[in-house]
Amino acid sequence: MFFNLNCSCRTIAVLSLFLSLCACSEKSPKGPEKLSTVVVSGVVTLKGKPLADASISMHHSEGKVAPRGVSDASGAFVISTYGDKDGAPVGQYKVTVSQSVAKEISPGVLAPIPTEGIKTAVPLKYERVDTTDITVEVKADQTNSLEIELR
Repeated sequence: MFFNLNCSCRTIAVLSLFLSLCACSEKSPKGPEKLSTVVVSGVVTLKGKPLADASISMHHSEGKVAPRGVSDASGAFVISTYGDKDGAPVGQYKVTVSQSVAKEISPGVLAPIPTEGIKTAVPLKYERVDTTDITVEVKADQTNSLEIELR
């Protein structure tokens, strides 16, 4: 099978130029608006003791964003929304807390689920947005320090 190499190269060049121009068009979608954030950090405890490796998720009252953080061994966490430790937008939030019970037995390999099932120290009511009773308000122009006490 024979084809004209010059014609094919020109066609590819024109097509590439067209696709490049389409990608750079001002009418390209810009994605959702990023809201400005303020610093949010805190400590999570369970029955008065620091809760390590807890996932803290903040659920905006208007559903605009979903900031989150993970606690360290002392229960301390810093919230991130768009980037690392950038905080959260101002507003009212419901907060959920969960704790990973998956254990890595070797790099990339998780331990099997125990036959008795997975149990976590965090009461179930705190893991679900529809049952949690933890609410916080993130305020503008200040550092927001949260103390989350699970019972």
